[in-house]
Amino acid sequence: MALLMLTILSLITAVILITRPLLDTQSATFFIQAKNAVKMAFFVSLPPLLILIQGASSTIISAKWFNLGILLFPFSLQYDAYTIIFLPVAFLVTWSILEYSIWYMQIDPKINVFFKYLLIFLLAMVLLVSAGNLFLLFLGWEGVGFMSFMLIGWYHGRSPAATAALQAVMYNRAGDIGFMMTVCWLLMNTQSLALPYVL
Repeated sequence: MALLMLTILSLITAVILITRPLLDTQSATFFIQAKNAVKMAFFVSLPPLLILIQGASSTIISAKWFNLGILLFPFSLQYDAYTIIFLPVAFLVTWSILEYSIWYMQIDPKINVFFKYLLIFLLAMVLLVSAGNLFLLFLGWEGVGFMSFMLIGWYHGRSPAATAALQAVMYNRAGDIGFMMTVCWLLMNTQSLALPYVL
């Protein structure tokens, strides 16, 4: 129970910390606020990891979201060992990228836009990793895919960057087709999108 409450609290705090700078992207210090927010999110995500290492179990949190005929779409987030381990790693890597980008892109006039894209990418990744059903997993997948395109093609004036961004879109669309076919098949055979039920 301690892991559950601590994980929920740390994830909500981390998402609020990361979302907060996105509310004022025109600030002259936006990139510093973004870096500090991700740094704090990293430190906030460590206590659940430490409790998990001591042998605590994982859990799924679910709430009714909406019904579509006989199908129930719950808003469910899954806090398992993979999520609890992945989040600090994702926050640390993003923090490192932001630290490097402040130095590397200091004269780039659109540094705030780049940081905004990176924060949205991170939020989509958090949703992808903590999704408890296939609908939320798809939303996270699409967010990560779209923001990958935007970040890979950041210097779109360079031919290799533009080509790599288009290649990422093509790979994501191929993955989307497979994902949607799998979701349709699972809906026909299980009438559920909940990950614990369909796996």
